[in-house]
Amino acid sequence: MKLKKKAKVMIVVSIVASLLSGCGFGEKQIDYKPFVKALDEGDMRKVMSASDDGYAYVKERVIDFTTEKNGDDRIHNTLYQTTEGIYNLKENLLYGETTQKITSDIKNIKDRHKDNKYKEEEKYSTRFMYKDRKGYSSDSNLDVSHVKLIFNRLQGVGSLQLKIDGNKKKFNEPNTVGFTLTESQFQEIINDKLNLQYDSFETASIVFNFNDSKDTKQHPMQIIQLIISIVYEKKNSEGKLLTHTQQISVNFSSKKDNDQEAKQDYVNYEKSFQNNKSF
Repeated sequence: MKLKKKAKVMIVVSIVASLLSGCGFGEKQIDYKPFVKALDEGDMRKVMSASDDGYAYVKERVIDFTTEKNGDDRIHNTLYQTTEGIYNLKENLLYGETTQKITSDIKNIKDRHKDNKYKEEEKYSTRFMYKDRKGYSSDSNLDVSHVKLIFNRLQGVGSLQLKIDGNKKKFNEPNTVGFTLTESQFQEIINDKLNLQYDSFETASIVFNFNDSKDTKQHPMQIIQLIISIVYEKKNSEGKLLTHTQQISVNFSSKKDNDQEAKQDYVNYEKSFQNNKSF
């Protein structure tokens, strides 16, 4: 009986605490603002959960999905650019590797793997350096312009309005917050870095995925993924209107992992780049 009474008291206390915190029962509120503030202020040590000596792992995956209308058909093709490496905060320098893959043109994206003509082709895999806001391959003949790495220059996110679902989530939902951008906000915050040329702007958004909803000493909160999504239309050289759906997904590691591994990995990546460069 005493245990039942204790349980009832605990439930009442939990409900009261939820109401006082502004959350409904069974909800959590994601404390995202310190991270958006850090991003706006260029505090990459917090954004990337960098090591004490200023190194941080980053992986960027760019997907450019293009759709062409051809009569009643829709022809799709995709470019994948995957880059991973270690960012040196003090030098504003990254060494790593980047790989580019493309797909063949297909009409039915859902059944692409059933299409005998469908294939993914690796165009290249190369050592990579990012310096002074520009990417360099160890092979100077390769085009690495699809590497974006603009996450450390996304100032102005703090002025955006949260998506309708806001920062309150059910306990079983992911710790995500998202922002939808108008065209003018897209131009000011994102496209002044990407310099995308388009005929018609459709949508743009920025989403943050966190490992937890609160920052505690026992379990430090961190950004584990940042996703930029853009949809726009642009005519190709033949005058055909193409729809581009572009996603830039950036993943970060934990401070613990960065403390243990990032600096040595950086040294290894740098050595590999210098030993293989052709310029």
